[in-house]
Amino acid sequence: MMDIPTLKLELVSKIISTQDTSLLIKISKILQKENPTDWWEELPKEVQESILDGIEEVHQGNVFTHEQVVQEAKQKYGF
Repeated sequence: MMDIPTLKLELVSKIISTQDTSLLIKISKILQKENPTDWWEELPKEVQESILDGIEEVHQGNVFTHEQVVQEAKQKYGF
């Protein structure tokens, strides 16, 4: 088996020498899957702020247990 640096050089050489557009597009798609964009940066600022606020609430202990939520729903909606 070839070592990583040698394999990289061989791949770069093949990529540079190819004129096959479809092959280059396939390689590009493979590499994009390896390095996906950070979904956080794609979220609107309001959503990011809301998530961060929720995380801060959890850190401060401002949370409800499942049982508390079910009990409140039963009382409020008569389940």
